[in-house]
Amino acid sequence: MGSGASRARRAAESLLEALRERNWMTGLVLPMVAAVSVGIALVIVAGANGGSGAMPPESAGFPPARDASADFTGPSPQARAIASSSTSEVAAGSAGREPAAWASSDGGATWTRATGMAGRAGNELTSVVHGAAGWLAVGGSGTQGRHGQSGPLSGGPPAGGPPLVEGSVGGTAWTEADGEGTFSGNGLVTAAAAAGPAGYVIVGRQSVSGQTTAAAWYSRSLTGWAQAGDAGTGDLQGDGNRQMNAVTAAARGFTAVGSSGNRPAVWRSASGRAWAETTLPLPSGAARAALGYVAASGASVTAAGTATSPAGQPVPFAAVSPNGGVSWKLEMLPLPRLASAASVTALTATGRGFTATGIYGQHVIVWAKAGRQASWTEAAPAVRGLSGPGTHEITALSSSGTTLTGVGFSATAATESPTLWQTPLRG
Repeated sequence: MGSGASRARRAAESLLEALRERNWMTGLVLPMVAAVSVGIALVIVAGANGGSGAMPPESAGFPPARDASADFTGPSPQARAIASSSTSEVAAGSAGREPAAWASSDGGATWTRATGMAGRAGNELTSVVHGAAGWLAVGGSGTQGRHGQSGPLSGGPPAGGPPLVEGSVGGTAWTEADGEGTFSGNGLVTAAAAAGPAGYVIVGRQSVSGQTTAAAWYSRSLTGWAQAGDAGTGDLQGDGNRQMNAVTAAARGFTAVGSSGNRPAVWRSASGRAWAETTLPLPSGAARAALGYVAASGASVTAAGTATSPAGQPVPFAAVSPNGGVSWKLEMLPLPRLASAASVTALTATGRGFTATGIYGQHVIVWAKAGRQASWTEAAPAVRGLSGPGTHEITALSSSGTTLTGVGFSATAATESPTLWQTPLRG
């Protein structure tokens, strides 16, 4: 972010403190610092609410999420993943308990349901990515739980086996690739995918005879997949349980994240063919932790996940690397006032920074990190589709150009609807 954005951020922080000192924020979490970090214009009418009542949504600095039932067509649509390439976007998930994807060629303004995914009852897509050969989406049986809880270990977007792998040149017509022999082993799960100069990679896990090991595959295109191996003894298939939950293309290859035993873990690979593991320490006070999401901006790599306290409370945290995943620093993600727990649900790179979303109670929280040296800021937007009656969640994020796009859902005891959230980026 430029110097102007930095001045705006400092001004927002000073104003936030002033409002707190004057008790103008009673019962209100005002998301100004995070709003400035993601480039949203902020308008404040001081004292307009007399210290009580709800602030109008526009003044909170975040636009509402819209009901996307007319965009993501099909029976009971659920969007679990989204990826962007210029003005083209693909959202992926399920409809009618079958894999489904929706494509947009105008930056998310209009959507068309893709073809070629029928006949896989009980399956859903949990990750989608664009690369040189086109779009790749992966997933598995419909074990997707809310709040980013994965089985058998906690972490990121889950899926059960057998593998579900789909490829598409343009995003509108898809072809299965999971019939290749490399995906035929017992207990295999394909959880997430990434694309970079070296081609495509898929990461996940394999569970056999009570043990779970990390698993990965690589290909130069959308077909011809091969299973990856260890860079060193036991990096993928060592003692204890391991799993890869997410993967991204970084400046020098790929970085995957997940868990090893009860600790967060990261893996690096130059080409996707062989992976080297690094186990990270537990966040302070945590009984166990896993990383479920990862994104990169050049050599800066950021991962996010949820730790669990000895009392069973979910605690959000991040792991940040300035050098392509060589070294890491743990950072705790701040909570809204009065909140004691939260879980991470999505993460993406936004220019030189990163934006994550999570859930606390039944509402969405947004975290923003403006740059490598910046601190995380948090916001709890009190706007439609992110807060209010029912449960709200952003399940995936993507950024392209000047727009941040999120997909998710809003649910009550009787209904559940997909949501689409778009907000501008600046800086």
